Amino acid sequence: SQPAFVLSCPLQSRECVAVFEGHSTKVNCLLISSGPGLQQRLYSGSSDQTIRCYNLRSRECVDQFSLPDRVLCLHNRWKVLYAGLANGSVVTFSIKTNKQLDVFECHGPRAVSCLATAQEGARRILLVGSYDSTISIRDAKSGLLLRTLEGHTKTVLCMKVVNDLVFSGSSDQSVHAHNIHTGELVRIYKGHSHAVTVVAILGKVMVTACLDKLVRVYELQSHDRLQVYGGHTDMVMCMAIHKNMIYTGCYDGSVQAVKLNLIQNYHCRWHGCSLIFGVLDHLQQHLLQDHASPNTQNLKCRWKNCDQYFTARNGSKQGAPRHMLQHVEEEWSGPAHP
Repeated sequence: SQPAFVLSCPLQSRECVAVFEGHSTKVNCLLISSGPGLQQRLYSGSSDQTIRCYNLRSRECVDQFSLPDRVLCLHNRWKVLYAGLANGSVVTFSIKTNKQLDVFECHGPRAVSCLATAQEGARRILLVGSYDSTISIRDAKSGLLLRTLEGHTKTVLCMKVVNDLVFSGSSDQSVHAHNIHTGELVRIYKGHSHAVTVVAILGKVMVTACLDKLVRVYELQSHDRLQVYGGHTDMVMCMAIHKNMIYTGCYDGSVQAVKLNLIQNYHCRWHGCSLIFGVLDHLQQHLLQDHASPNTQNLKCRWKNCDQYFTARNGSKQGAPRHMLQHVEEEWSGPAHP
């Protein structure tokens, strides 16, 4: 396998300013720790069964932890680093001393896929998502199982805790919202056509990343899908949101940045399509990639109130893409539409 490394790039210049090397195979997760009395450290978990700890300034590896299986996810809170492993266990370390604290046997033999934390009164709790399609709620210090959240039918890939709720994305193409303390499944968000890899909450909206190459925005209370963002060349594996900018990382190694704007909406008027895009270019790409049907001999334009027909036999099909884009230009060349 190829050696793996971590790149550091400023948001403005987009230039690579640092490379953190040392892993012998792919890096699955990253975490930067900081806090009162703590130095900033970069922790990286890898399929080479190690966690490496780097000094952010010198870029040197200052510590390394060897583990019994692949490291799939990292999480930190209360000056504790939690590492989820492919064998179903969670290993804890003190961030202050970089010493191992404990091992929780959680979901073996199924892997731990994601981690989160919350408070339950005075008790600190750890949420452990698994390939077995469940989320276990545990005492964060002892690992004691308190309850199990069920409802997903495939791997739980990501979680986000907001107040009393945990929002979880899964390979079953849905996002579930559970009450952490009662275990009740209170909401289900549908509309994805592939696995949900990231869930983020921004006020009253939820933003999700998906392997179908789309980022979706939902209204939390109504469950309505407000917008989608496209433009990706491959599956969206990771996402971060900073100051209304959505940064997405794709399977092909590319990173895209787009501004979240819920005021301007671009509706796809193609018959049977309900997608609303936040960026005009993404709607244009969607039309050409998803509705142009390049492998068929004939194409009927199904844009609202249009019945234009194109066929390869008389050569008119070559003009179909331009015709479809013209609909977009006519629809959105005027003032902003709701």
